[in-house]
Formats: sequence, C-alpha cells, structure tokens
Amino acid sequence: MDNFYNISGFKVKKTVSWIYKRIWIYRLIMNFLYLGRYRQRFQDIIAVMAPGDRRIIELCFGDIYIAEYCKKSLRQWTGYDINDVFVDYALKCGHHAVHADILSLIKLPEADVLIFAGSLYHFNENLHHIWQLMKSCTTKIILSEPIKNITSAKNVIGRIGARASAVRNGAETFRYERDSLIEMLEYFKEPYNFTYEIVSEKKDILIIIHERHQRRHSGL
Repeated sequence: MDNFYNISGFKVKKTVSWIYKRIWIYRLIMNFLYLGRYRQRFQDIIAVMAPGDRRIIELCFGDIYIAEYCKKSLRQWTGYDINDVFVDYALKCGHHAVHADILSLIKLPEADVLIFAGSLYHFNENLHHIWQLMKSCTTKIILSEPIKNITSAKNVIGRIGARASAVRNGAETFRYERDSLIEMLEYFKEPYNFTYEIVSEKKDILIIIHERHQRRHSGL
C-alpha cells in the first residue's frame, strides 16, 4: 500500500499549533476536550469495523489507537497525516504512516474501509476533492466528526479548542453541528452515489457510509 499520487507543485500554507508538536501534549489536550473520554472515540470506531475490513486507510490519523488495534488484529493499516510529528511517532511504533497533505493526493490505494475521524471540518471548502479521494479507494467509509463543539465558547476552554484545530491555516472557526453535517451528506450522496447510517451521537457523530448499488434493468 505504498503507492499514492500527488499533484505536482502543490503548495500548502501550514500553521501548526504547539498542541501538535508533541504527542503527549496532544493527548493531554484531547483528553481535556473530551472530558476524559478521548479513547472512547476510537473504541466506538473499532466497534463498527467488520471482520472483513482487513485493509484500512485512515486519513488525518493523528493518534495511533486504531493503528495499534489493526496491528494486534493482523489488519493492514496505512495512515496519512500532514503532521510530521504524528507520522514519525507512528513509524517509530512500527506502523505504515505516510507524511502527506491529503489535498495534494488524487488517488489512494485500494482498501476495505477508510476511516476519517475528527478532521472533516478542516476541509469544508474542499469537500468535492475529499469525496473524490475517499471514493477512489473504497466502497465503505467510517466517519466520526465532532458535533458538540466547545471551541466556539468565548472562554479559556473555547480558546484551547480553537488552538487545537490550528493545523493548516491557523486557528479555525468552522465546525459542523449535527444538522449541517447531515445537510452536507444529503448534498453529496447523489453525486457520489452513497447511502449512510448514523450509528451513534455523542460528542462525535459516528456514521457508516456505503456505496449505493445500482439497480440492474432487465430491459423487458
């Protein structure tokens, strides 16, 4: 699963928060933002992975909890992230991680399932590219996205949360709420030929997306 394709000459302005400079700082802040239930976010994702999901791609993986599970369960995991700290940490732990801005990719290796957790809001202005990229490699997507956000709060917690989102272009203010996320899925499900199932709604909403099978016409 080493092959991926870049758009040559693609440049990205990257302003990374100090929160992303050390994995232990990142975990500390995320545990704070998730009120001590940060790992549960990954456990919920793992719980909906099927036995037949053997080849896993994880976009913007950040942490390696899913990678560790895949390693223990003899699954093939490949993670993509723009943050070289996360990628280096994953590589040192023996995982197949790729340092890449996913907006520079036009195709991904074939996978049984693609996981995208907690990062879709970063790409709100590039959703067509993201859907094309995800659909290039799989017919099944597990999407987990925060819908109960504290980053908009005008206090110290909100400011920390906003800084925790500074990955590409500084602190970001856009966040999905439940209705706006569902509205986005409804908008894209026809052109990208998928159906979706809401599995759970906590701080994050967990959704399984499947390619919609076309009906065959008999011609009679």
